[in-house]
Amino acid sequence: MCYQCAPKYIMPNLSDRKIRDIKPGAVDKWKSDGDGLNIRVRPNGSTTWVIRRKKRGPDGKDKTTIETIGEFPDMDCNAARAALAKRSFSPNLKKTTLAELLDEWYSRRIEPRYRVTKNISTYIARAKAELGNTTLARLTTLQLVRWLQKYAEKTPVAANRCASNIKLALNYAVECGYLDRNPLAPVTNRVIGGEEKTRNRHLTDDEIRWVFSDKCRPILRFLLLTGLRISEAQQGYRDGDRFRIDRTKNGDAHWVHLPDLATTQLAAPFDVSATAYQAWLRNSAKQTFTPHDLRRTFATRLAGLNIPPHIIEKCLNHRLQGVMGVYNRADYEAERIAAAQAWADEVKRITAA
Repeated sequence: MCYQCAPKYIMPNLSDRKIRDIKPGAVDKWKSDGDGLNIRVRPNGSTTWVIRRKKRGPDGKDKTTIETIGEFPDMDCNAARAALAKRSFSPNLKKTTLAELLDEWYSRRIEPRYRVTKNISTYIARAKAELGNTTLARLTTLQLVRWLQKYAEKTPVAANRCASNIKLALNYAVECGYLDRNPLAPVTNRVIGGEEKTRNRHLTDDEIRWVFSDKCRPILRFLLLTGLRISEAQQGYRDGDRFRIDRTKNGDAHWVHLPDLATTQLAAPFDVSATAYQAWLRNSAKQTFTPHDLRRTFATRLAGLNIPPHIIEKCLNHRLQGVMGVYNRADYEAERIAAAQAWADEVKRITAA
């Protein structure tokens, strides 16, 4: 390895709930979260976070090092992962590989800041499988472009997203001193997956009626009524007449009002992946809209109900721009509740027609 203690990329295994469910035994119980991070439950019930890593000693043999970094639940899963990410690395700049750089970038920049990381982890895995063993010093623009073009032959949009993330990781490499320049810096989507057109698709009244028919899934009705993303609907929870998401795409907490029509859709769990819903809509249901088009429909229809633009932005959890974004910190609670109810009433009118 070119630097000590570099974490191998593994998706986290633990959650606060899983840890609470671990019962003490006659001996210490160890559960791994990945990247060397473990939870240790002693027979007396004490529960601590421990980093276990192998380090090559002077004799050439690997030795396991153990470092206790905190106690659970005072340090929850997110805090423990953030502490792991802050542990220093000792890079050998001439031998650092792309895989090692991506692991470091993910653990320091992505995992501590984003709750939803599935797509990014997929792009990292693709890059590591193809070019992971290439040292950064030998990585060329041509290598990266040829791989991304091959990726784009089947999934051009995914290839563009992958290129954006790898470019960010290589920018991080420049900032840290691994590289003098980013080999992907001059590369645009034109030579990878092609330029993308902004979708302007929103649902017609007939399509809204289909969404509220027995042929459709409750989560899609919920998205249409609330304007949430699939990931937000899956990670949020009901709190009275509100649905809360503690951390969203932009890092902010968010809530939406739950009219009765939206509450009804919560009877079934939203536990199927976003890509599975997209595939179901496209292949089984034979629909031409995507789950994200429901969010666009929500915003478009609110505008049609004369809801002010800044209220729509708050309903979508978009940060207000310009001077308003800097100085206006109002939550617009009453206005957001009224907007949600007005849209639910409009949906009832449409579906009754």
